[in-house]
Amino acid sequence: MGFELRQLRQVVALAEHGSFVRAAAALHISQPALSRSIQNLEAQFGSQLFLRSSSGVVPTDLGRLYIERARDLLRMADELDREAVSHGNLRTGRVAVGGGPYPAEAVLARAASKFVEQFHGVGVQVQSRNWDELARDLRSRELDFFVAETSTLLRETDLEIAPMPTPHPVYFVARAGHPLAAGGNATVADVFAWPIVTPNRVPPRILDPMLTAHRSVTRQFAAPYPFPSIECNALAPAKRIVLNSDAITASIPSCVSAELESGRLVLLAREPWMHLHYGIVSLKGRPLTQVAERFLEFVLEAEREAVSEDEQLVARYASGSAARRTRRPRARPDRTG
Repeated sequence: MGFELRQLRQVVALAEHGSFVRAAAALHISQPALSRSIQNLEAQFGSQLFLRSSSGVVPTDLGRLYIERARDLLRMADELDREAVSHGNLRTGRVAVGGGPYPAEAVLARAASKFVEQFHGVGVQVQSRNWDELARDLRSRELDFFVAETSTLLRETDLEIAPMPTPHPVYFVARAGHPLAAGGNATVADVFAWPIVTPNRVPPRILDPMLTAHRSVTRQFAAPYPFPSIECNALAPAKRIVLNSDAITASIPSCVSAELESGRLVLLAREPWMHLHYGIVSLKGRPLTQVAERFLEFVLEAEREAVSEDEQLVARYASGSAARRTRRPRARPDRTG
């Protein structure tokens, strides 16, 4: 049984539009021609791929399986087309990459801005998502690779993880007028007396000691803040919340460089376990396209620049803030009424 790419595109279009009329218009063919093509395909299978009704069409169980496989094949065919067209010159093509909130901001955005300056005809897609969503998109071939904290994916046997050489320090960060910012020597115990803003997914290697520290501190309060108090799936809203409240977040310094340099945010405290170690995550057995390989070079260079920037920012703005002392947390506003 042989199938043409034309038929695969027709099935996917019909599933996406849910109507022969709309799918035919999107494919620039007549509705009768699309109907005949789908009927011929169903005849080869000996079973329906779609259920028809007056309100439109929906895939059958067999149709859903076929559509999933068709999308995979079309993505691979598109990759081959882009590779053939761009081979040797990178004048055209597309690369899709992803990362969590921190690597997307500190590494991928930096890499993309420099890449497009050199390769004007190549399209770049950068996604900022949780690592479980990124792994799903990688497996469905919607991404070429993504950047993630290496500890989150070590058990995923179908993924190839290439660790980057240098970890990034993570600091708790607050607005410049925060009560903890005045002394310049806040501790982690002080921090957990206040509401904490985190990404939706915190790497377990960091989450476990954070939860332990939170439990030990909040036993001293009648009405402790939950951990986290606020979850955000992007860095921008987390920074806005912190800038406009007494909430505290954690970040690598290079992700808040502009706010540190303007004096709007300050670095508070950190512990030795507070660091992120990124890696390049790709699908085993799936070689990168030429465009993706070239973009990866820009990502690695951007990573080196981000590490250097972290070091410079820590030297300038973390003086005394990393001192760790054992004592009761500082006073906070009474929330018991």
